[in-house]
Amino acid sequence: MAGRKKIDGISVAAFAREMGVTPNAVRQRVKSGRLAKAILPDGSVDAVIARVDWFANSNPNQQRRKAPSKTSKLRADAEGAEETSEYDLKVERMQVDLEAAKINLERLKETTVDKEEARRAIRSLMRVFRAAMLNFANRYASDIAAEVEADPVLLAGVLEEQMRAALAELAKTRAPLNAGTFGESE
Repeated sequence: MAGRKKIDGISVAAFAREMGVTPNAVRQRVKSGRLAKAILPDGSVDAVIARVDWFANSNPNQQRRKAPSKTSKLRADAEGAEETSEYDLKVERMQVDLEAAKINLERLKETTVDKEEARRAIRSLMRVFRAAMLNFANRYASDIAAEVEADPVLLAGVLEEQMRAALAELAKTRAPLNAGTFGESE
């Protein structure tokens, strides 16, 4: 075996097998200069540099999938196990996504309010508003009377009368969520 010379890298055909392409595809890349740095002086391929250049100069979306080659039964079983584990990973990922969706749903549920609770809150707000409006005349009549130079007692009476008329008109309006009318009390 003295006639065989020792090569530093691997052959073009061996590199093509590793990459899952034809030897002509590798030769074309060498010829175009995309793998020129990976060719050693003896014509062999430096596999590490070639792989780096190969992936740096290729679009993964345009890569073809490896065609199934003739393999032994043991290797076929191993590939089947990889497919099963990939399936299991997808199922597991879907379960995690489902759990995340459930958690988000629970968060949304906590931000919603029970309809009866909202009705009670609206009724309470209506009562507070009505009380504040009825108290307005007695509270601010003297200050307003001083500014417009009017009788405070007379002004308080007129303001209270007008507030009651406005509240009576407002009492005909329906509150949201069927909480009743503004004039109702519990």
